[in-house]
Amino acid sequence: MLTELEQLQEDPKLRVLDPDLPILASEAAIDIENILSNGPVDLTAIHRLAERLNNSIEAGIAGGAPRSLMDPATLSVLSEAMLQSGGGFTSHSVADLLSEAFRIAGELSRGDPGSNRSSLEQARDFCVALSRAAMAYHRSIRDLSPSHPFRR
Repeated sequence: MLTELEQLQEDPKLRVLDPDLPILASEAAIDIENILSNGPVDLTAIHRLAERLNNSIEAGIAGGAPRSLMDPATLSVLSEAMLQSGGGFTSHSVADLLSEAFRIAGELSRGDPGSNRSSLEQARDFCVALSRAAMAYHRSIRDLSPSHPFRR
């Protein structure tokens, strides 16, 4: 029988309960910053995050809006990351959120991610915001658990 952590690692979707999500997003942001500053290029974290985003969003049929395959908590954290990334995302509809996330996933999936500097900067800002939002969610869940009765 698989534990919950093993199930999360087997299923390559974006899940806010995944304990590796904040680290993965921050590693992707660091790798993007290295690309932007002409440093050493390592696309491993970028492609892993892009794969998770792509597996979490189903492209719309016949040009329709994309569909979410994420749980509501992950969708909420994704929305918070989009709003905090400062990329001009101001819409509060799920369809717009998924379209923007699908665009960023496409940017991260490219073989040559350094071709469009401004969209790469937006993707970096999104990764930083995603890392912060996921960590804040983890902290909020941890704070919900009652403290030990003898602890001050």
